[in-house]
Amino acid sequence: MSEPTNASPKYRVAIVGCGGISHAHAKAWRNLPEIEIVGACDEKFESLARFATEYNVENTYNDLRQMLEKQQPDFLVIATWPSSHLKNVLEAVRCGVKGILVEKPIAINSTQLEQMIQVTARANILLMEAFMYRHHPLTLAVKQKIEEGAIGEVRYARSSFSTGLTDRQNWRLRGDLGGGAVMDLGCYSINIMRYLVGREPQSVWATGKFEPINTVWETLIGTLDFGDGVTGQLDCSFGWTWRECYEVAGTDGTLFVQSAWGNSEGESHFTVNGEIFSVSGVNPYAAEILDLCQAVETGTATHLPITDALGNMRVIDALHESAHTGQRIACRPIKSE
Repeated sequence: MSEPTNASPKYRVAIVGCGGISHAHAKAWRNLPEIEIVGACDEKFESLARFATEYNVENTYNDLRQMLEKQQPDFLVIATWPSSHLKNVLEAVRCGVKGILVEKPIAINSTQLEQMIQVTARANILLMEAFMYRHHPLTLAVKQKIEEGAIGEVRYARSSFSTGLTDRQNWRLRGDLGGGAVMDLGCYSINIMRYLVGREPQSVWATGKFEPINTVWETLIGTLDFGDGVTGQLDCSFGWTWRECYEVAGTDGTLFVQSAWGNSEGESHFTVNGEIFSVSGVNPYAAEILDLCQAVETGTATHLPITDALGNMRVIDALHESAHTGQRIACRPIKSE
Protein backbone atom coordinates (compact mmCIF):
# COMPACT_ATOMS: atom_id res chain seq x y z
CA MET A 1 0.00 0.00 0.00
CA SER A 2 1.07 3.55 -0.55
CA GLU A 3 2.74 5.25 2.37
CA PRO A 4 0.42 7.84 3.93
CA THR A 5 1.41 11.42 3.23
CA ASN A 6 -0.39 14.71 3.34
CA ALA A 7 -0.44 14.78 -0.47
CA SER A 8 -1.53 11.25 -1.38
CA PRO A 9 -4.31 8.96 -0.15
CA LYS A 10 -3.41 5.83 1.74
CA TYR A 11 -5.30 3.11 -0.14
CA ARG A 12 -5.29 2.50 -3.90
CA VAL A 13 -8.71 1.17 -4.94
CA ALA A 14 -9.89 -0.03 -8.36
CA ILE A 15 -13.37 -1.12 -9.37
CA VAL A 16 -14.69 -3.49 -12.01
CA GLY A 17 -18.31 -3.05 -13.02
CA CYS A 18 -19.56 0.52 -13.45
CA GLY A 19 -23.32 -0.04 -13.33
CA GLY A 20 -25.74 1.34 -10.77
CA ILE A 21 -24.24 0.00 -7.54
CA SER A 22 -20.76 1.25 -8.43
CA HIS A 23 -21.99 4.81 -7.98
CA ALA A 24 -23.07 4.12 -4.40
CA HIS A 25 -19.51 2.99 -3.65
CA ALA A 26 -17.80 5.84 -5.47
CA LYS A 27 -20.00 8.54 -3.90
CA ALA A 28 -18.87 7.29 -0.50
CA TRP A 29 -15.20 7.11 -1.51
CA ARG A 30 -15.30 10.67 -2.82
CA ASN A 31 -15.56 11.91 0.76
CA LEU A 32 -12.78 9.66 2.11
CA PRO A 33 -9.28 11.17 2.01
CA GLU A 34 -7.90 7.66 2.66
CA ILE A 35 -9.18 6.35 -0.69
CA GLU A 36 -7.75 6.97 -4.15
CA ILE A 37 -9.65 5.51 -7.13
CA VAL A 38 -6.81 4.44 -9.41
CA GLY A 39 -8.82 2.61 -12.05
CA ALA A 40 -12.26 1.65 -13.34
CA CYS A 41 -13.16 -1.20 -15.67
CA ASP A 42 -16.29 -2.11 -17.57
CA GLU A 43 -17.07 -3.82 -20.88
CA LYS A 44 -19.74 -1.19 -21.57
CA PHE A 45 -18.14 2.01 -22.83
CA GLU A 46 -21.07 4.25 -21.87
CA SER A 47 -21.18 3.04 -18.26
CA LEU A 48 -17.42 3.37 -17.95
CA ALA A 49 -17.33 6.88 -19.40
CA ARG A 50 -20.16 8.05 -17.17
CA PHE A 51 -18.46 6.65 -14.06
CA ALA A 52 -15.06 8.11 -14.98
CA THR A 53 -16.52 11.55 -15.63
CA GLU A 54 -18.60 11.61 -12.46
CA TYR A 55 -15.76 10.55 -10.14
CA ASN A 56 -12.79 12.01 -12.01
CA VAL A 57 -11.15 8.66 -12.73
CA GLU A 58 -8.27 9.06 -15.16
CA ASN A 59 -7.45 5.40 -15.81
CA THR A 60 -10.26 3.46 -17.50
CA TYR A 61 -10.16 -0.03 -18.98
CA ASN A 62 -12.31 -2.56 -20.79
CA ASP A 63 -10.09 -5.43 -19.63
CA LEU A 64 -9.69 -6.30 -15.95
CA ARG A 65 -6.28 -7.94 -16.24
CA GLN A 66 -4.89 -4.91 -18.02
CA MET A 67 -6.19 -2.58 -15.30
CA LEU A 68 -4.79 -4.69 -12.50
CA GLU A 69 -1.39 -5.10 -14.11
CA LYS A 70 -1.01 -1.42 -15.00
CA GLN A 71 -2.48 0.16 -11.86
CA GLN A 72 -1.51 -2.46 -9.26
CA PRO A 73 -4.24 -1.46 -6.80
CA ASP A 74 -4.19 -2.49 -3.16
CA PHE A 75 -7.91 -3.30 -3.30
CA LEU A 76 -10.33 -4.41 -5.99
CA VAL A 77 -14.05 -3.80 -5.64
CA ILE A 78 -16.12 -6.17 -7.78
CA ALA A 79 -19.50 -4.76 -8.83
CA THR A 80 -20.18 -6.89 -11.90
CA TRP A 81 -22.96 -9.42 -12.43
CA PRO A 82 -22.75 -12.36 -10.00
CA SER A 83 -21.97 -14.70 -12.90
CA SER A 84 -18.66 -12.82 -13.36
CA HIS A 85 -17.57 -12.69 -9.73
CA LEU A 86 -15.49 -15.87 -9.65
CA LYS A 87 -13.41 -15.00 -12.71
CA ASN A 88 -12.95 -11.46 -11.38
CA VAL A 89 -11.71 -12.80 -8.04
CA LEU A 90 -9.32 -15.22 -9.74
CA GLU A 91 -7.92 -12.37 -11.84
CA ALA A 92 -7.42 -10.23 -8.74
CA VAL A 93 -5.59 -13.09 -7.00
CA ARG A 94 -3.38 -13.57 -10.05
CA CYS A 95 -2.39 -9.90 -9.97
CA GLY A 96 -1.68 -9.83 -6.23
CA VAL A 97 -4.12 -7.38 -4.70
CA LYS A 98 -4.28 -7.25 -0.90
CA GLY A 99 -8.04 -7.19 -0.43
CA ILE A 100 -11.17 -7.89 -2.49
CA LEU A 101 -14.66 -6.52 -1.79
CA VAL A 102 -17.36 -8.35 -3.78
CA GLU A 103 -20.92 -7.11 -4.17
CA LYS A 104 -23.68 -9.41 -2.97
CA PRO A 105 -24.45 -12.07 -3.82
CA ILE A 106 -20.77 -12.91 -3.68
CA ALA A 107 -21.11 -15.96 -5.95
CA ILE A 108 -23.59 -18.01 -7.97
CA ASN A 109 -23.51 -20.78 -5.36
CA SER A 110 -21.49 -22.02 -2.40
CA THR A 111 -19.26 -24.21 -4.58
CA GLN A 112 -18.00 -21.09 -6.35
CA LEU A 113 -17.55 -19.28 -3.04
CA GLU A 114 -15.59 -22.20 -1.59
CA GLN A 115 -13.20 -21.90 -4.54
CA MET A 116 -12.86 -18.14 -3.94
CA ILE A 117 -12.11 -18.73 -0.26
CA GLN A 118 -9.51 -21.38 -1.05
CA VAL A 119 -7.54 -19.32 -3.57
CA THR A 120 -7.64 -16.07 -1.59
CA ALA A 121 -6.62 -17.79 1.63
CA ARG A 122 -3.71 -19.49 -0.12
CA ALA A 123 -2.57 -16.09 -1.46
CA ASN A 124 -3.13 -14.35 1.90
CA ILE A 125 -5.70 -11.97 0.38
CA LEU A 126 -8.66 -10.73 2.43
CA LEU A 127 -12.01 -11.44 0.80
CA MET A 128 -15.22 -9.76 1.99
CA GLU A 129 -18.83 -9.69 0.79
CA ALA A 130 -20.29 -6.20 0.40
CA PHE A 131 -23.27 -6.34 2.75
CA MET A 132 -23.05 -2.62 3.45
CA TYR A 133 -25.98 -2.57 5.91
CA ARG A 134 -24.04 -4.78 8.35
CA HIS A 135 -21.62 -1.87 8.90
CA HIS A 136 -24.37 0.63 9.69
CA PRO A 137 -24.83 1.74 13.32
CA LEU A 138 -28.53 0.83 13.14
CA THR A 139 -27.74 -2.85 12.53
CA LEU A 140 -25.09 -2.85 15.25
CA ALA A 141 -27.49 -1.19 17.72
CA VAL A 142 -30.21 -3.75 16.97
CA LYS A 143 -27.78 -6.61 17.56
CA GLN A 144 -26.66 -5.04 20.85
CA LYS A 145 -30.25 -4.65 22.08
CA ILE A 146 -30.94 -8.31 21.40
CA GLU A 147 -27.71 -9.41 23.10
CA GLU A 148 -28.63 -7.27 26.12
CA GLY A 149 -31.86 -9.27 26.44
CA ALA A 150 -34.27 -6.50 25.45
CA ILE A 151 -36.70 -9.03 23.99
CA GLY A 152 -35.64 -12.05 26.02
CA GLU A 153 -34.57 -15.21 24.19
CA VAL A 154 -35.06 -15.02 20.42
CA ARG A 155 -37.76 -17.38 19.18
CA TYR A 156 -38.80 -16.03 15.77
CA ALA A 157 -37.57 -13.69 13.02
CA ARG A 158 -39.17 -12.58 9.79
CA SER A 159 -38.04 -10.32 6.97
CA SER A 160 -39.55 -8.94 3.77
CA PHE A 161 -37.88 -7.37 0.75
CA SER A 162 -39.64 -6.71 -2.54
CA THR A 163 -39.35 -4.25 -5.42
CA GLY A 164 -41.37 -3.28 -8.47
CA LEU A 165 -38.72 -4.43 -10.95
CA THR A 166 -40.19 -5.95 -14.13
CA ASP A 167 -37.41 -5.31 -16.71
CA ARG A 168 -36.41 -8.76 -17.96
CA GLN A 169 -33.16 -7.44 -19.43
CA ASN A 170 -31.97 -6.46 -15.95
CA TRP A 171 -29.51 -9.00 -14.50
CA ARG A 172 -31.77 -9.39 -11.47
CA LEU A 173 -34.37 -11.13 -13.62
CA ARG A 174 -31.87 -13.25 -15.57
CA GLY A 175 -30.84 -16.59 -14.14
CA ASP A 176 -27.84 -16.83 -16.50
CA LEU A 177 -26.31 -13.71 -14.90
CA GLY A 178 -26.94 -14.82 -11.32
CA GLY A 179 -30.25 -13.07 -10.80
CA GLY A 180 -33.33 -14.05 -8.87
CA ALA A 181 -35.34 -12.72 -5.96
CA VAL A 182 -33.40 -14.54 -3.25
CA MET A 183 -30.05 -13.70 -4.86
CA ASP A 184 -30.66 -9.94 -4.97
CA LEU A 185 -33.25 -9.35 -2.23
CA GLY A 186 -33.71 -12.39 -0.03
CA CYS A 187 -29.97 -12.57 0.65
CA TYR A 188 -30.47 -9.55 2.94
CA SER A 189 -33.30 -11.23 4.82
CA ILE A 190 -31.31 -14.43 5.27
CA ASN A 191 -28.29 -12.46 6.42
CA ILE A 192 -30.09 -10.39 9.05
CA MET A 193 -31.95 -13.39 10.48
CA ARG A 194 -28.78 -15.46 10.78
CA TYR A 195 -27.01 -12.50 12.41
CA LEU A 196 -29.72 -11.72 14.95
CA VAL A 197 -30.65 -15.30 15.79
CA GLY A 198 -26.95 -15.94 16.24
CA ARG A 199 -26.69 -19.35 14.61
CA GLU A 200 -27.03 -21.15 11.29
CA PRO A 201 -30.34 -22.74 10.21
CA GLN A 202 -30.43 -26.52 10.24
CA SER A 203 -32.87 -26.87 7.36
CA VAL A 204 -35.12 -24.84 5.05
CA TRP A 205 -38.12 -25.23 2.84
CA ALA A 206 -39.39 -22.84 0.18
CA THR A 207 -41.88 -22.15 -2.57
CA GLY A 208 -42.25 -19.38 -5.10
CA LYS A 209 -42.78 -18.32 -8.69
CA PHE A 210 -40.24 -19.58 -11.22
CA GLU A 211 -39.98 -17.94 -14.63
CA PRO A 212 -38.73 -20.67 -17.01
CA ILE A 213 -37.74 -18.50 -19.98
CA ASN A 214 -35.20 -16.49 -17.96
CA THR A 215 -34.66 -19.44 -15.55
CA VAL A 216 -35.11 -17.22 -12.52
CA TRP A 217 -37.13 -17.24 -9.31
CA GLU A 218 -39.19 -14.04 -9.44
CA THR A 219 -40.68 -14.72 -6.01
CA LEU A 220 -39.42 -16.90 -3.20
CA ILE A 221 -40.97 -17.49 0.21
CA GLY A 222 -39.00 -19.55 2.65
CA THR A 223 -38.86 -20.88 6.19
CA LEU A 224 -35.63 -21.40 8.10
CA ASP A 225 -35.49 -23.91 10.96
CA PHE A 226 -32.75 -22.88 13.40
CA GLY A 227 -33.47 -25.75 15.78
CA ASP A 228 -34.75 -25.65 19.37
CA GLY A 229 -38.04 -24.20 18.16
CA VAL A 230 -36.44 -21.08 16.67
CA THR A 231 -37.82 -20.21 13.24
CA GLY A 232 -37.23 -17.60 10.55
CA GLN A 233 -39.41 -16.67 7.60
CA LEU A 234 -38.69 -14.51 4.56
CA ASP A 235 -40.47 -13.33 1.46
CA CYS A 236 -38.79 -11.65 -1.49
CA SER A 237 -40.13 -10.77 -4.90
CA PHE A 238 -39.77 -8.70 -8.02
CA GLY A 239 -42.97 -7.14 -9.31
CA TRP A 240 -44.49 -6.50 -5.89
CA THR A 241 -44.69 -3.10 -4.26
CA TRP A 242 -41.55 -1.88 -2.43
CA ARG A 243 -41.29 -3.42 1.04
CA GLU A 244 -38.28 -3.71 3.35
CA CYS A 245 -38.49 -4.60 7.02
CA TYR A 246 -37.63 -7.18 9.64
CA GLU A 247 -38.94 -8.23 13.02
CA VAL A 248 -37.52 -10.37 15.80
CA ALA A 249 -39.77 -11.83 18.49
CA GLY A 250 -38.51 -13.17 21.79
CA THR A 251 -39.82 -14.48 25.07
CA ASP A 252 -40.12 -10.94 26.49
CA GLY A 253 -40.90 -8.70 23.53
CA THR A 254 -40.54 -7.72 19.90
CA LEU A 255 -38.03 -5.63 17.95
CA PHE A 256 -39.05 -4.11 14.60
CA VAL A 257 -37.11 -2.27 11.89
CA GLN A 258 -39.20 -0.58 9.19
CA SER A 259 -36.39 0.73 6.98
CA ALA A 260 -33.97 -2.16 6.97
CA TRP A 261 -31.28 -1.88 4.31
CA GLY A 262 -31.00 1.62 2.85
CA ASN A 263 -29.93 3.62 5.90
CA SER A 264 -27.01 6.02 5.52
CA GLU A 265 -26.14 9.32 7.18
CA GLY A 266 -28.76 11.01 9.31
CA GLU A 267 -31.00 9.37 11.86
CA SER A 268 -32.50 5.91 11.55
CA HIS A 269 -34.93 4.20 13.87
CA PHE A 270 -36.10 0.90 15.31
CA THR A 271 -38.68 -0.04 17.92
CA VAL A 272 -38.51 -2.36 20.91
CA ASN A 273 -41.85 -3.18 22.52
CA GLY A 274 -43.29 -0.01 21.01
CA GLU A 275 -40.48 2.26 22.22
CA ILE A 276 -38.65 4.09 19.44
CA PHE A 277 -34.85 4.19 19.43
CA SER A 278 -32.87 6.59 17.21
CA VAL A 279 -29.39 5.96 15.83
CA SER A 280 -27.03 8.42 14.16
CA GLY A 281 -25.98 6.97 10.83
CA VAL A 282 -22.90 6.83 8.63
CA ASN A 283 -22.44 6.03 4.95
CA PRO A 284 -22.25 2.21 5.06
CA TYR A 285 -20.33 2.01 1.79
CA ALA A 286 -17.61 4.15 3.34
CA ALA A 287 -17.63 2.05 6.51
CA GLU A 288 -17.23 -1.25 4.68
CA ILE A 289 -14.29 -0.21 2.47
CA LEU A 290 -12.47 1.30 5.44
CA ASP A 291 -13.10 -1.86 7.46
CA LEU A 292 -11.46 -3.96 4.74
CA CYS A 293 -8.56 -1.54 4.30
CA GLN A 294 -7.84 -1.33 8.00
CA ALA A 295 -8.06 -5.11 8.41
CA VAL A 296 -5.38 -5.56 5.75
CA GLU A 297 -3.18 -2.89 7.29
CA THR A 298 -3.49 -3.99 10.92
CA GLY A 299 -3.97 -7.73 10.51
CA THR A 300 -7.24 -7.64 12.45
CA ALA A 301 -10.40 -9.45 11.36
CA THR A 302 -12.95 -7.78 9.14
CA HIS A 303 -16.30 -6.93 10.71
CA LEU A 304 -17.91 -9.34 8.25
CA PRO A 305 -15.86 -12.58 8.04
CA ILE A 306 -15.94 -14.62 4.86
CA THR A 307 -17.44 -17.55 6.79
CA ASP A 308 -20.56 -15.38 7.19
CA ALA A 309 -20.81 -15.13 3.41
CA LEU A 310 -20.43 -18.89 3.11
CA GLY A 311 -23.22 -19.47 5.61
CA ASN A 312 -25.51 -17.14 3.67
CA MET A 313 -24.69 -18.76 0.33
CA ARG A 314 -25.38 -22.25 1.66
CA VAL A 315 -28.82 -21.17 2.85
CA ILE A 316 -29.53 -19.64 -0.58
CA ASP A 317 -28.51 -22.92 -2.24
CA ALA A 318 -30.78 -24.88 0.08
CA LEU A 319 -33.75 -22.54 -0.52
CA HIS A 320 -33.35 -22.88 -4.28
CA GLU A 321 -33.17 -26.67 -4.02
CA SER A 322 -36.24 -26.77 -1.81
CA ALA A 323 -38.25 -24.50 -4.12
CA HIS A 324 -37.32 -26.68 -7.12
CA THR A 325 -37.99 -30.03 -5.43
CA GLY A 326 -40.75 -29.18 -2.98
CA GLN A 327 -38.73 -30.90 -0.25
CA ARG A 328 -37.32 -29.78 3.07
CA ILE A 329 -33.55 -29.39 2.58
CA ALA A 330 -30.84 -29.69 5.23
CA CYS A 331 -28.24 -26.90 5.32
CA ARG A 332 -24.56 -27.78 5.21
CA PRO A 333 -23.04 -26.76 8.55
CA ILE A 334 -20.36 -24.09 8.83
CA LYS A 335 -17.28 -25.39 10.59
CA SER A 336 -13.80 -23.96 10.97
CA GLU A 337 -13.12 -24.17 7.22
